[in-house]
Amino acid sequence: MRVYVVIPKKYSRFIDEELALVKTLYSDRDIVGYSVVKSQPRKAYLSSRRIEELKKLEFDKLIVMDRLKPSQLVNLAREIRRDVVDRVLLILEVFAAHAGSREALLQIELAKLKYTLPLVKEAIRYAKLGELHGFLGAGRYGYEKYYLMLKKKEARLRREAENLRLIRDVQRRARRDLGLPHVIIVGYTCAGKTSLFNAITNLSLPVGPEPFTTLTPKAYRVNYRDVSFILVDTVGFIRDVPPEIIEAFYATLEEVAEADLIINVVDASKPIYSVLYEIATGSEILRKIGAHGKPVIYALNKIDKVSPSTPVLEEVVKYIGSSDAVIPVSCTKGININVLLERVRLELSKKGFLNEENIRFKIWSQA
Repeated sequence: MRVYVVIPKKYSRFIDEELALVKTLYSDRDIVGYSVVKSQPRKAYLSSRRIEELKKLEFDKLIVMDRLKPSQLVNLAREIRRDVVDRVLLILEVFAAHAGSREALLQIELAKLKYTLPLVKEAIRYAKLGELHGFLGAGRYGYEKYYLMLKKKEARLRREAENLRLIRDVQRRARRDLGLPHVIIVGYTCAGKTSLFNAITNLSLPVGPEPFTTLTPKAYRVNYRDVSFILVDTVGFIRDVPPEIIEAFYATLEEVAEADLIINVVDASKPIYSVLYEIATGSEILRKIGAHGKPVIYALNKIDKVSPSTPVLEEVVKYIGSSDAVIPVSCTKGININVLLERVRLELSKKGFLNEENIRFKIWSQA
């Protein structure tokens, strides 16, 4: 499958990250090229000149790293006569490739349906204008039948997703009934969340350079000195996260909204502007899912890869406004993991979790 990538000008500073997202599914050999473009206020998203240039190139699928309106996606596919995938559909494909549980697959399928329905509805309008490319060429009655089938499937998946959400809520409440606080690990995708989870729990959960290795939350009880807590690893954040992703993964992100303490893992080896941008992105997503105001510890990961002359720690402290909430760590080298755990212990003690009752529970559970 030969693909060509179009990156909007607003992401010109993050070309490597956008291409890394594409390379999660396609190899370097599959990507025949890419270009940075300025989106046009027209039905096909790209300018007429750019579309003519694309027609001359040999590729099978066009990947537009931007959120397209249904009419833009349909019109672009009609004009270049190739398959077209936008940023949202690509992210959902990446999710599907990494999904390892029924819950994750269900959430991804639901998000894809929600995003596809307006596209199919828009395609119905063009059914009489001539045959459309790819799956958009089924004809008017084919469209309508397909659309009704998708609506019924969406309703069924929503019911299943709600049941899973209730099950996860019961599991979370059962853990809380034990009197254990919840510490949730969040952060940008590929920042090292699962690596930190492994470093604290001594587990060996799969990690990798690909985005969204973790899609289903993983919980594990941690005993540190005189405090016990549940540590939870969650799905990674991404720049301009689509609303469909937040809604479909609500059962997963609900873990964050119910947290007692949040550890925000940040890749400190990136340029400073990217580090600050990711912190801002994470804060915005936390606000959207109802976790704004929760105590947050910022773990600057991969500090072993940062040059001593790079003032990343100083810049983050200046941006956050508190030096106590920022801790440089290295999950792979084990640097400052105990310092981070001490900070977790201190924050939990402020919330009343470091007490005689907690200690008695710890002793009883280990007996």
